[in-house]
Amino acid sequence: MKKAFSAHHVLADLLMDLQVAMQDCGVWECEAPSAEAIASTEPFCVDSMAFEQWLRFVMIERFKKMLASGETLPSRCHISPMAEEAFQHKPKAKVRSLVTCLNRIDQHLSGAL
Repeated sequence: MKKAFSAHHVLADLLMDLQVAMQDCGVWECEAPSAEAIASTEPFCVDSMAFEQWLRFVMIERFKKMLASGETLPSRCHISPMAEEAFQHKPKAKVRSLVTCLNRIDQHLSGAL
């Protein structure tokens, strides 16, 4: 129980870091997608929204719900490569910071931290 409790707290902190990095990179203030867009079954909802929308309104929101309910967290995660591709037009230093945050989430959920 203690391990799951601290894993949830670590993820909550990592999500806050991700929000700050997204704000700094200029990709936090994006339009909320429609319910239909969120219902996409494609990975990262690539057929219905921009990656920053998926991060903010799908991934982060799902993790927040899991944290609030104490639900078991995923045991694998590999999001950072998609961010590198999606944000290649943004300033490299800001993208590096955002990708670092996602790498930390990936590693945390995959048990590498």
